[in-house]
Amino acid sequence: MRSMRSSMPAPDSMNVETLQDLPEAIRSAFSEPEMAEWLRARERLRGAGYGRTVPRAYERCSLVLAPRLGAVATVELAKLISHVAIRVSPRAAERVCTSAEFVAQRYEALAFSAWLALMKRVATQAPESVYPFLDNMERLVGRLSAKGLEDWVATGLRLAGRDADKRTSYFSLQTAEAQRALEQESGEQSFYDYERRLRAYLTAISGATPPLRVAPTAGGEKAVRRVSFAGNVILVPPSLPGYRGEMEPLFRAALAHIGAHIRFTPKPFEVGQLKPLQMAVVSLIEDARVEQLAAQEMPGLRRLWLRFHVAQPGGLPTAPSLFARLARALIDPDFEDPDGWVQKGRRMFMGLRDHWHDPAISREIGNLLGNDLGQLRVQFNAKDYVVQPAYRDDNLGLWALDEPPPEEAQTLEVQVDTVQLRRSEPTPGAGNQSQQQETTENDRVEKVAPVTEEAEEGRAVASYPEYDYEIGRERANWTVVKEYPAAPGNRRFWQDLQDTQGALLSRITGLVRSAQIGRARREKRQAEGEVLDLDACIEAATALRAGEFPDHRLYERQAPPTRDLAVSLLLDISQSTSDLVPGTQHRILDMERDATAVLAHAMNEIGDPFAINAFCSAGREDVRVVAVKRFSDSMDADTGSALSGLKPGYSTRLGAALRHAGRDLAQVPRHRRLLLLITDGEPSDIDSPDPEYLVRDAQRAVRSLSAMGIDTFCVGLGPRNKEQEAAIFGRNGFIQIDALSTLPDKLLSLYLRLTR
Repeated sequence: MRSMRSSMPAPDSMNVETLQDLPEAIRSAFSEPEMAEWLRARERLRGAGYGRTVPRAYERCSLVLAPRLGAVATVELAKLISHVAIRVSPRAAERVCTSAEFVAQRYEALAFSAWLALMKRVATQAPESVYPFLDNMERLVGRLSAKGLEDWVATGLRLAGRDADKRTSYFSLQTAEAQRALEQESGEQSFYDYERRLRAYLTAISGATPPLRVAPTAGGEKAVRRVSFAGNVILVPPSLPGYRGEMEPLFRAALAHIGAHIRFTPKPFEVGQLKPLQMAVVSLIEDARVEQLAAQEMPGLRRLWLRFHVAQPGGLPTAPSLFARLARALIDPDFEDPDGWVQKGRRMFMGLRDHWHDPAISREIGNLLGNDLGQLRVQFNAKDYVVQPAYRDDNLGLWALDEPPPEEAQTLEVQVDTVQLRRSEPTPGAGNQSQQQETTENDRVEKVAPVTEEAEEGRAVASYPEYDYEIGRERANWTVVKEYPAAPGNRRFWQDLQDTQGALLSRITGLVRSAQIGRARREKRQAEGEVLDLDACIEAATALRAGEFPDHRLYERQAPPTRDLAVSLLLDISQSTSDLVPGTQHRILDMERDATAVLAHAMNEIGDPFAINAFCSAGREDVRVVAVKRFSDSMDADTGSALSGLKPGYSTRLGAALRHAGRDLAQVPRHRRLLLLITDGEPSDIDSPDPEYLVRDAQRAVRSLSAMGIDTFCVGLGPRNKEQEAAIFGRNGFIQIDALSTLPDKLLSLYLRLTR
């Protein structure tokens, strides 16, 4: 204990008790100056009008924090409590104290300070989500480090954008995205790590594509702990408790087991007068029956399942242990168990081998074995029972239960896709503050595009990562690119262009043809040349020593370079391109289209492979791409129709569009690959209130393309933020064109300069 005066009055400005009246935990943890600071913080809470419970909760929490974390963290907590009380409610501030006690036991001082800052961020940016966040705090802190928790929160705020309901659903752990992020940040293997391969595996072994959904889990008693099914819909939890090992084979075994049920369990069993113990045994026999039938058709499944049966004979004869031992006895012929109940179960099951195709034998055997366990007074707690091995389902799909009733099985898929949002209880003042925050965020975002009335539907063709500068890494599969059909336009587009711009097109074609693009070729074994061909000289010397007449072609020379270039033109068609060019009646999009057409005509004449894509976006899950011309397409009437039919709309998620265009360009076997972007706006989207976020992601996308050997250049139209453009594309990676009427000529000149 620090040496302290037995009685020291607090500062004159504060009416508080003397130091000797404070709890021992406080007096022993703080020095006198720290004590005075803590007293001031407590008095501010007392006088702020939050009621009595908030200061009392803070005092109680201080007794835990002070000895462990010291004065700084304890005083900072008071500031957070005041912030939460103002932004959300005093009741939420009181709950912060309760959570802080648990967090203090888990985190050290620096990590706890990071948690305080994180709570302040959530209270500021997502006040409606404070309650669900605190509800799940023990679960989150128990699995995540302070940095992992910070990244998990950042993911939720990015994911929901300005949608308060989405934020609440995320922080309540009610969405698949929240579960996926939790699994990823905790460093544990989960279904999400193998989802694509597992879906393909299920299709391969079942010969069908039953709906496969990730079950949203919220912890507690109702948490999904095993794979489940209802009708033909399969629900998979992100992880399977009770198993430590490689997860992908376990999920494969689980899906194969469910596939066996879908095929060989024709309808659910009626519960009737069965007790929970009997139902569990009937389910166990049914599991063994369908596995035997499936293994007869695909013997490899037996090896897949058998590796997870690890029960051993002996030990306390509880119901779960006996179930696990019987399950192994019914699939493993080499397993020996001296228990009479296990042996009886095996004899009955194997004795009805010729009737395995009849599900009634599961109920017959299960009834008898269940009665035997009842007579043996074996304890069975249905509420805590978890099926073993871990790959087997939870048995709910085998029974015609009231929850959910059988007739609802057909709607289960829809229920899973539209996860119900659990909203926190409204608190006085919180609603107005949240609404005010939303308005402020909306004001900061430029060019939020309206949704058009068109009814076209896109086809998801790819997903790409997106870089978050706050967490310093890319989030995998964060954006979804959808390809939309081109709107029909003028099928005489190229002919009209030739009629109106014939002289210009001829001049441009001549200029482009004269440009030398590509690598200089070395021609070896020449009779004349600038340098000796070393390989030819060695062979000639060898021939002379052998008494043979050598080849006289001993030189090599540099041949003119061949054209070795591929270009991908990427056009921004966001809503802002519908604006008129100053002093004209033409839209910005019209100028982009005409300039692109002129350059495309020239590249087509000389045979350079090129593609044209247009893009806009309506959130991270709908980055819209229109493929005007692919590398494999010819420049025909369809291409002209697609180019002339482009329509402006929506926003500008640049990073995803760059990655998508770059992916196709990377497949073209050329020495030089150029991605040429034409845009009039800065990166923005409807679900990203942070203007810096998409700029930094676009910068990351450009650097990634450069690492793939792709040069990216931006043609910026109109007034531009040059510092921002330089940050994304580099000082020499962009050009600004203020006079849009000069765009065709400027674009051609730029092309010739870039491709020399």
